[in-house]
This record gives sequence, C-alpha cells and structure tokens, in this order.
Amino acid sequence: MKFNLSIIIFFVITGLTSCKKYLDVSDELAGGLTSTDQVFQNPAYTRRWYANVMSGVADYSAIIGANGIGNPWTGMSDEIATGYGDVANYNISPKNSLNSSFQRWELLYQLIRQANIFLEKAKPIPASGTDADMLNDVEFKMLKSNVLFMRAYYHYLLFEQYGPIPIVTASLEPTANLDLPRQSVDEVVAFINKELTDVIPSLPQTAITDELYLANPTKGVALAVKAKLWMYAASPLLNGGYQPALGVANKDGKKLFPVKDQTKWNKAMAATKELISFAEQGNYELYKAYTNNVLDPEKSVYDLFQVYNKEIIWATAKNGWGGMDGDLLDRRSTPRSEPNGLGNTAVLQELVDDFYMKDGLPINNSGFLPASPLYTETGKSSYNGVNVSNMWINREPRFYNTVFFAGRKWHVTNREINFYKGSPNDRSGQSTVSGYMLYKRFNRKVHKTSPGVAAVFRPSIVFRLAEFYLLYAEALNEVEPGNADVLKYTNLVRERAGLPNLQLLNPALAGNQELQREAIRRESRVELCTEGQRYFDVRRWMIAEQSSGKDKQGGNFYGMNMDGDATTFFQRTLVQQRVFETKQYLYPIPYNELEKSKLLVQNPGW
Repeated sequence: MKFNLSIIIFFVITGLTSCKKYLDVSDELAGGLTSTDQVFQNPAYTRRWYANVMSGVADYSAIIGANGIGNPWTGMSDEIATGYGDVANYNISPKNSLNSSFQRWELLYQLIRQANIFLEKAKPIPASGTDADMLNDVEFKMLKSNVLFMRAYYHYLLFEQYGPIPIVTASLEPTANLDLPRQSVDEVVAFINKELTDVIPSLPQTAITDELYLANPTKGVALAVKAKLWMYAASPLLNGGYQPALGVANKDGKKLFPVKDQTKWNKAMAATKELISFAEQGNYELYKAYTNNVLDPEKSVYDLFQVYNKEIIWATAKNGWGGMDGDLLDRRSTPRSEPNGLGNTAVLQELVDDFYMKDGLPINNSGFLPASPLYTETGKSSYNGVNVSNMWINREPRFYNTVFFAGRKWHVTNREINFYKGSPNDRSGQSTVSGYMLYKRFNRKVHKTSPGVAAVFRPSIVFRLAEFYLLYAEALNEVEPGNADVLKYTNLVRERAGLPNLQLLNPALAGNQELQREAIRRESRVELCTEGQRYFDVRRWMIAEQSSGKDKQGGNFYGMNMDGDATTFFQRTLVQQRVFETKQYLYPIPYNELEKSKLLVQNPGW
C-alpha cells in the first residue's frame, strides 16, 4: 500500500500560503486578495491554506540537507557522519545562538499563526452560482480537527527542542512581533496535553486504512504525541535534573524550569500505556515477516521501512531519501563504484559496536549483560562467500540491515565493495569517512545499473509501535521496576529482531531498576538508530556530556582506517573530534528572535 498522490499534495503543497516571517501576511494576499476573509470565502483557497498548515510534519527520512523538521539529528549524535556541511560544522565547533542551524522556531511559529488564522476565520462554504465547489460541514469539521491537532503538535516540536516556549493560541496583528514571554515547562505540558485530549474525540478513532487518508492524524497519533510529551516532562532534563536551567526566569521573575517531581513518571507511564492499550485493540502491531511460516528477523527489520504496515502509527507522504538522483540518501548510501553512487553517509564505529551479536549479547560486558563469546576483532571469516573482518561476523539482523561494511557484496551487482586506499570507494572524493555506509531504510531495488530504478516510495515514519513499547518499559521501570511488563515489552522488540529475552541471558537483570534502565536505553539505541530520536534521548536522559564512554556526544569518534591498505584498513581510526558543551542539552532560541523581543529570555549558557 502507498500514499495516494492526493495525500502527497495534501501534505506538501504550500500553494499560495507560504509566509516568509512569523507575522507577514500570507502570500495568498499578494495574489489579488486583499484580506484573509476573502481566502476563507473560497473552498479551494481554504483547502490550500489548510494544506500549508499541515506541511510541518517532521520528516525523519530527510537526513541529508535537512532543516529543523527534517532529521539532521542523526548526524548530530553518535550515529553517523554525514559529510554534510552544516551538520558537520555543528559537531566540530562551539555554537552560539547566532550560528546554530536547524532551528524550528521561525518555521513552526509561522505555521502556528496560519493555524490560528484558520481556526478564527475558516467556516463551511456553500456552493454558489455556477460554482459547484463547496466546503460542507463534514469536511470542515475534519479540517478543523486536524488543524487543532497540528497546532498542539507544533508546540510539542518546539518544546522538544527548546523546553519552555511561548504558547500562541490567537493570530497576532501583522505589524506585531512574536514578543511573548515563555511559559513554564509545566504550563507548556499542561497546554499541549489538554489540546490533544480535547481534540481526540473528533479525530478518527481507529487506525486509518483508506490510502487516501493515511497521512491524517488519528486518535493513535494524538496518543503518541501525548506519550512522548510526558516522557520529556518526566525525564531529568526537564524535570529538575538540569541544574543550570533551574535559575532561568522570565524578566518578571517567573521561573521556567521545575524542580524534580517523581510523580511525572506515573503520568508518563499512564500516557504510554494508554497508547499501547489502544494499539492492542487491533489498531497497531509489531511488523513481522515470515518465511515458510517461520519468523524471519532479517526480512522483518528490512521490510518494516519499505511498506506501509500496522506498526506505523503515523507516517507522512514526504520522502527525504528520494532516490538515486540529486543529493539524497539513496544516492549517498550507494558505493562510489556503482553508477551515480556517492557512498558518503558514514556509520560511526560507536554505533557499530553497540549492535548485539546473534546470541543477543553485546560485544563487550555492558553491566546488564556479559560479553558475547562469539565476538572477536582479529582475523577474517566468510560472509556470503567473501572473507570479511570477524568483527562483523555473527552479528544480529539489525546490524546487517543498518551497516554496510568493507568486503560485503553490493546487492545489485554482487560486486565486493571495499574502502581501503586505492579501492574504488576510498576517500579520494566524496566517500564514507568511517569505512562504513548507512544501509538502513535504503531500498534494495533502487539503483542506476541499466535499466535502473531511480526511486521507490517508502513511508516516512514519524511514530511506530516499537518506540512506544520501549518508552512504556522505560516509564514503568521508573515507577515499578518489579513489574514484569518492563521486560515483556522490551523483549517483544528483541524477539522481532531474532534475539533471546534479556532475563534468559541474565536472570539477575529482572526487577533491577538500574540494569533494566541500561538495557532499555541500549535497546532504544539499536532499534531506533538513525530515525531521529537518539539526539533527543541522550539529552533528556542527561548522559550526553561525558567525553568518553558509550553515550558520549563529544570527544573522539572512530571508524576504520580509510588511509590504510587492504591490511591496515581494519585499524580503529579517529574520524572526527566533536564538541559537546553543557549548554547543548537545550537548543538556543535564535539570536535574531531575542533581538526583536523585550520579553524572551534565552536558554542557559547561550
């Protein structure tokens, strides 16, 4: 199943309504219309305005050349090195509020304003004269409900990036600036939670199966946003753990960040459980593929991202990977020795090392699980008829679906791919800096070998059920670590990947809050890698600042030796030295917004 073309238009047409600054009037008014009142007298213009309001859904497939509602986040965390200027520059040099790219602020407040204008002025429009077009009550109510949801969702995306933000529920005069004080964390959470709760009854109450409407928000989508909202509210970053933030106050003295409140984990647990209960009523399920009636983990973890399926809670019609033309992820994930390939989206060694072995154990003792006896870095063994480094042998299915490594055969031409000095894919030009390429979400039918397949549509997933199994396990572990569901839902994700249950590998883990916490975090790291969540997770957990160790976001990052020959290539080699400063736990409000405002205050350290 795929998105109908009308849904692509539904989400990405900006039509006449794109606005340049937060308080500019829309371009509708430059097209011969003199007021928004005229826009909302016309069904076609009203739908175009609506389409623009809906255009800000995050596109986590957009890893390359992304903006703040794309997915630059995977290149800004310990997952990949993109070789792409803005992302690379963010990682290697100190930032300030003037030069931090990937801001969501201006774009999302533009869309919030557009949503508020729609809510204030849009109305049903009867057919008139010879014009049979109309906006009837049923369609209008659907549009209004979706706009209400999107206004809450945009506030959520801002909250995720900046913490406390201004809440905007009315259109401001075009001559005004967004000169509003920030609301506290607790006020923002209460607002978004109420908005979502209020709109849920008017959204579709079950998962949508009609391909004309797959991209629409539903009750499940709203429950997913609520669940993630409360996970942020309960986590240390926004729940009293970020000491530099506790003194941040508006200019009237109002404090913006709360002291720790352990009961927020109960609310996060309830919110994630509500979504899971909804899923278990036949709405969503983990995607599983079978071969000869037996679970096929390799096929499961590949097909999950290739077709619309019941694990997906929300996906958009946007498609940031795009295909083999231009500067898109498919092309950047194709070796340079293949037609039109660039091969320069590089997986970091740190992520490579965090995948499990096929026995379900890590390569090194993790504390919650012992090291696997299957792992060795020395020597070579056969993989699909080619001798490759033993460090890539006997790994779990998610590893092979995510990491393309030296010596592996390319699936189209069956050609052995290498990256050492002098090979067709070495660093002379645009190529991987780490000796690994990203393989996850790549479609293996896409290639430029004649006759070629330039692009294949895949849904761009915003939320999927596996993430919420892990979020529920995390929240429950903070409230009731002895509850068997903590490991039940973590193990469901592992089972789909073909791995044994955690307590079978270490019985002492069951009920141990600290060990379960580490296990859940590691599972999230692997299961959700490069999907745009790792960047935010290590920040909400407040574990990003260490300069060494498994979760560091600054310091030295490694890959293979791209300057080595066929023998010395396999030495771990420094790829990039990155900067992470305490202030980077939250994003800075853009400097130009602070300059225009008398009321906005900045996040700590910026």
